[in-house]
Amino acid sequence: MTSFDPVAGVLSMLDAKSVAVVGASGDPNKIGYLPIDYLVRFGYPGRVYPVNPGLTEVNGLRCYPSISVLPEVPDLIAIMVAAPKVAGVVEEAGIFGVPFAVIITAGFSEAGAAGIELQRQVVDAAASSGIQICGPNSVGVISTANRMPVTFTSALRQGNLTEPGTIGIVSQSGAFGTVLYGLARDQGLALHTYISTGNEAQLGVPDYIAAMVRHPAISTIGGYVETIRDGPAFADAALAARDSAIPVVLVKVGASAAGTSAAASHTGSLTGNDVAYQAAFKRYGVARASDEQHLLDVLEAFNVMPNLPEGNRLAIASMSGGAGVLLCDAADEHGLGVPPFPSEVVERLRKVLPPFAAAENPVDFTGQFVTNTVGLETVLSELAAVGDVVILFAGFGWTADGAWVDPVVAASDSKTPIVVVSPLATDEQRARLRESGVPVYASPLQAIRVLETLVTWNSWVPPGAAVPLDPPPVPATLSEAAGKSILAGLGLSVPKGQVVHSATAAHSLATDLGGHVAMKVLGLAHKTEAGAVRLGVPPHEADVVYRELLEAVASSHPDAPVDGVLVEEMIVGGLELVVGATWQEPFGHVMMVGMGGVGVELLGDTAFGLAPLDRDEARTMIESLKSYPLLDGYRGATPLDVEALADAFSMVSRLAAGLGPKLVELDLNPIRVLPVGEGAIVLDFLAILR
Repeated sequence: MTSFDPVAGVLSMLDAKSVAVVGASGDPNKIGYLPIDYLVRFGYPGRVYPVNPGLTEVNGLRCYPSISVLPEVPDLIAIMVAAPKVAGVVEEAGIFGVPFAVIITAGFSEAGAAGIELQRQVVDAAASSGIQICGPNSVGVISTANRMPVTFTSALRQGNLTEPGTIGIVSQSGAFGTVLYGLARDQGLALHTYISTGNEAQLGVPDYIAAMVRHPAISTIGGYVETIRDGPAFADAALAARDSAIPVVLVKVGASAAGTSAAASHTGSLTGNDVAYQAAFKRYGVARASDEQHLLDVLEAFNVMPNLPEGNRLAIASMSGGAGVLLCDAADEHGLGVPPFPSEVVERLRKVLPPFAAAENPVDFTGQFVTNTVGLETVLSELAAVGDVVILFAGFGWTADGAWVDPVVAASDSKTPIVVVSPLATDEQRARLRESGVPVYASPLQAIRVLETLVTWNSWVPPGAAVPLDPPPVPATLSEAAGKSILAGLGLSVPKGQVVHSATAAHSLATDLGGHVAMKVLGLAHKTEAGAVRLGVPPHEADVVYRELLEAVASSHPDAPVDGVLVEEMIVGGLELVVGATWQEPFGHVMMVGMGGVGVELLGDTAFGLAPLDRDEARTMIESLKSYPLLDGYRGATPLDVEALADAFSMVSRLAAGLGPKLVELDLNPIRVLPVGEGAIVLDFLAILR
């Protein structure tokens, strides 16, 4: 087997000086003709070698019967022969010394058992012969900077390549990816590279992102993703992009609940796979786009704007009061603020605005500034001094020959970024504004969605320094009592108590604990539904309740593996929260914190992150809860021990990370958080192990 350097392979592929198309066709109606046609028509500067034993010429180029008789070893081959022949071509190319192949042929793992076997053969042939492969089932690769469209996409049948730029796009959907390419071209975005990953038999999205990060000409990366197969590689690539200040913006599909099934615990039912992706994107600093237009809009902003917003305060100026209201409503929905201006700013604005204009945020300067722009630059400068970003709504872009563009360009020198919303701006106006670092969007919602993404990306905090615990020995099954014992060994607080196996022992222990107790039958996952829990039991009734609990379980769950009754002191006061962990491929454990008891599902007030979490990360997640004020002394109530909760949450996340895939789910529901200084106590424990 040959070891590969994916980054070096992809980089060399993008800079290929010669390309061979295996399965080339002379028929313009067949896809084997299109890569040759595109390479010739769009001015690829390298050598092009059609390969087909049945032809002597394709599109004016000499056609060769096989790879091994080519006059040189091509830097890249595109394979377009029938699926059963692909492995043989891969092996021949690798032996000949070809470093990289894009397999456009379909009919592999996406086509059932027979295709899976064909794909295995291709992977084996590549590994043994030393060639790297993109695909199979790829639409191809377009290196705009190299004028190298090795693809059969219909997106190039009309129009041209985009202008060479600094944006790289990677897509797990071939058809949708090339739609992205076409939309980007029509929107005026200049792309550097487009890669259709296909089935990712060898290289995957993380490899392509890592390579684009290393490419000196690529400054922004976008993509369409259905699934990530290698979580650690994705984390490495995303963090490398962050280190290089290269934004990664991805559309991730598959968020609907229809694709997930509820798990056994509260945590499992709330933590779907999309939550894991969202947590991973947040942890590793990846921006998430909701759809293709949002993706392109964000890519445009990253490429156009010299400065990003340093906060979420919007200063809005509009020729339309209605548009100003729309912007305010959208900003509120997307977590952006529209704060009032200081009184001195309002007074200065009134001196340059028409008498009937509104000088507060949002500023309604009416339609006058579109035709008479005197004072507009002053307004924008005032807004830039008090906001983190200025939004200008200029609806009728063509009015007065677009004179409004001049003051916007003049004001764009400010450190505070400016965004224009102009549904009717001309192409020339958009181009001039973009050249000045001002992106232009057609609707208020477009602009607000972009700004939300930029603010989130620019406020990213690198992952903390928490490390997985070296976990204690864990048996194949873990009862509540055994689980609490492990937590206590790690320093977490649990109620006093123990497991008893007789009514007499229950009465004796309850008496020793000196107050009302909680009693739970061990051996069931959901004890409350089975009638296996009784709370607030007086000591003198513990023996009777012991018998009643066993009788209830024998009636409702006669086959349950009952393992005694846990008798514990009752803990009262404070507030109930839940902490949980769920193993989610490919990222590991997703940690959850939220309102506890039945409220976790009823209220849905939860926060998610990836394990392990350090204490600061744990606290930040807790503070993000809508109900956090209840922990912090809401309306004069006693503040609760958030520090103890954060410590416990962090420790549990480190334990989960240490256990790895052995721990399927962990549900601590509830944890009772007591007043400051009194701690956070784990009242219930449920673990599902492999």
